[in-house]
Amino acid sequence: MNILHVSNTDLAGGRFTGLYMQRALGVSHRVDMAVWNRTSESASVHQLPPRNRLLHGLADAVGSVADRAGFDGLLGTSGWMLPATDCFKKADVVHLHLIHGGANFSILSLPSLSRRKPLVWTLHDPWASTGGCEHSFECVKWMTGCAAPCPHPRRTALFMRSSTHPHWEVKRRVYERADVTLVVASQWMEQRIANSPLLRHLPCHRIPFGIDLSVFKPMNKAEARRILGIPTGHKVIAFRDVGLASDRFKGMRWLRDALQLYTPDTPTTLLILEDGKGFAELSTKYDVRPMGWVDGEELARVLGAADAFVMPSIQESFGLMAVEAMACGTPVVVADGTALPQVIDAPVGGVVVPPMDREALIGALKQLLDNDELRAKIGVQARQLAEREYSLDLYGQRHLRLYAEVIERHAERTRRTAASMKPSLGT
Repeated sequence: MNILHVSNTDLAGGRFTGLYMQRALGVSHRVDMAVWNRTSESASVHQLPPRNRLLHGLADAVGSVADRAGFDGLLGTSGWMLPATDCFKKADVVHLHLIHGGANFSILSLPSLSRRKPLVWTLHDPWASTGGCEHSFECVKWMTGCAAPCPHPRRTALFMRSSTHPHWEVKRRVYERADVTLVVASQWMEQRIANSPLLRHLPCHRIPFGIDLSVFKPMNKAEARRILGIPTGHKVIAFRDVGLASDRFKGMRWLRDALQLYTPDTPTTLLILEDGKGFAELSTKYDVRPMGWVDGEELARVLGAADAFVMPSIQESFGLMAVEAMACGTPVVVADGTALPQVIDAPVGGVVVPPMDREALIGALKQLLDNDELRAKIGVQARQLAEREYSLDLYGQRHLRLYAEVIERHAERTRRTAASMKPSLGT
């Protein structure tokens, strides 16, 4: 099978761009990638368009103008360029991943692409179902046309509160003419598609993201903590901080407030992935360790060293880092109302608390950190859940079965179209 993945980039966020799947399936199949920002040197990853600074810069400028006007995902050029590439011509199936935003991709190209090739599109967030926002919070206007004004606009758009209905309407007309099979990673997103007047007519399959269970696995916590320099006898809380100043979805302010109120009975270390600057003020109460951006074995070590991983998102369509923590045998604390309770199969893989409830979050942390037996039990269950549902191999096999189905359906549609165009006898 010749498979083509299309995304914004390759290495950065490889879990979501198709890069990890390319590596998993590339042994038995021909798997290429076409990306707008190529950072790897792999011969199977192709730049869109071929290296041309002037053309690339001009296209980026056009995409930036569209974003600023509130029409991101409509004026990009990479989708229109795909049919001219050798990797597209050879492909048996084309799989779209992160195509809104930095991919400079226009969804207006979807009907044309889907006539040429079987087309699969993984939806990583609800953007495809809205008039422009990635997360709608309590707003349900996406179910009726996204009439202005928008209560949760994207902050970079000039017409952020008024462009939502035209954007929604363009999507409706495009999707009506596109033969696309959707993939979502969670029951939460699956229900979102079922409720969307834009997307519910399209085939939709739930395939949870997969991870490398040989990398993300239970480890000796004492050794992991020794390598990280964590003092003996400390409890450890880990979380990812996307930056307090810019956070809208990840619940960082709520977590910070809870940690300010929480008084642990045992000396406690905070392992903070990515930013961490906004938590420096807690250093009088905790051993605060900003870890920066880490991945692979380094990330597994951080997650494996923790007693609890906190993912307090108030909007989340999957939550892969929660799965990675579970695979390391670490219980997860998540907020209700997102995809996460189902992803961790609570209470199997962790604890669910009401969103933005500081006291409930403190109670969950205290419950896990003070009860070694409970923590160990959930850790074992979490690993078993990861092995059962979230392996990279299972992720690949599920997609191969879907690809075969989509290829056959596209071929049948092509045969029917060709037959309908043949002149009838006697004409």
